[in-house]
Amino acid sequence: MAPEEMRAKIADLHRELSIEHGTRATAGGKSRNYGKMKTIRRTVARMLTAIRAKELGLNAPKPAKKAAVPTAAPAKPTAKPVEEK
Repeated sequence: MAPEEMRAKIADLHRELSIEHGTRATAGGKSRNYGKMKTIRRTVARMLTAIRAKELGLNAPKPAKKAAVPTAAPAKPTAKPVEEK
């Protein structure tokens, strides 16, 4: 997404956030979706971070990779071979 598109999306998210603030204020602190405000704020922060990274010429942050599953080591023999006399 281009920075201009991101800024337009951020403006839409800010409008949506102000609507949620109004809903929460008029409903006595109750909302239908309690996590929506938190999700909107985080989305805006991620978009601003990506825009700033592009301005600085840095790579945009990527989601963390899952830890690699360790491969099994080859089985070691448990018994010693019997020596003949």
